[in-house]
Amino acid sequence: MVVRIGTAAVLIAVVLAVLIAGSVWVYAAMAVVLGAALIEYWQLTRAMGTPAPLWLLFPLSYALLLRDRLPTGASLTVLLAAATVFGLTTLVLVRDWRGSLTRWSLAVGGSLYLALLLSFYLSLYFLHQPDPNHLGFGYVIAVFGAIWVGDTAAMVAGLRFGRHHFFARISPKKTVEGAVAELLASTVFFAIVGLFVNISFPHNLIIGLLIGIFAQVGDLVESQIKRTAGVKDASHLIPGHGGILDRIDSLLLVGVVVYYYVTSLHLA
Repeated sequence: MVVRIGTAAVLIAVVLAVLIAGSVWVYAAMAVVLGAALIEYWQLTRAMGTPAPLWLLFPLSYALLLRDRLPTGASLTVLLAAATVFGLTTLVLVRDWRGSLTRWSLAVGGSLYLALLLSFYLSLYFLHQPDPNHLGFGYVIAVFGAIWVGDTAAMVAGLRFGRHHFFARISPKKTVEGAVAELLASTVFFAIVGLFVNISFPHNLIIGLLIGIFAQVGDLVESQIKRTAGVKDASHLIPGHGGILDRIDSLLLVGVVVYYYVTSLHLA
């Protein structure tokens, strides 16, 4: 637990420093995080017996991450169409063709799961340009904070009060008590912090509730992938926490949900 808390404190400090440093550092940090996550994801697909082709997984992922900075004409539709046409054509020609469709699916699906979803945090961060009030920074910190507070509340409540299993076949340690604590903690945290980034009632409560829900779904999705691969942690890169995927799993689904909520209702 001491190692886990110490590592978490360092990670939070690094995240804050990067977000304060600005655009170049944010892009660089996202590229590093995505690269580490892709390596772990590829290792998981290899453990499943159908490794995603690296020549498709990495280029498509980085193109999706930088989709808002690509040249005109390189839309999301174009990227996915190219990945489909050239990916399937190439995999038809490989010697071990029996697993080709599965490997292609894992590469495209992994790119969408990791890169596309992470890209929405860039969209939130750069939502206002220029941004003299640093609202983009505030949005990302508020979302991250709600997820981290919820995750901590789930761990503490689960250890102290957990009696009823929650999705036991996917994640045996999760409990209903921990899930409820996470939902409440995320909602209350964002309800308060959201006010400081101009998200007023009732939207601050609704967004906090959505964060609490989709952070847990994201965690279960990654647990499901690890179960399929037959491993406990995505890697041992981060002391006390496992791998990069084990740290960002709760973040992945949340970013897109928050982004479309605030933009579709013109809250930001």
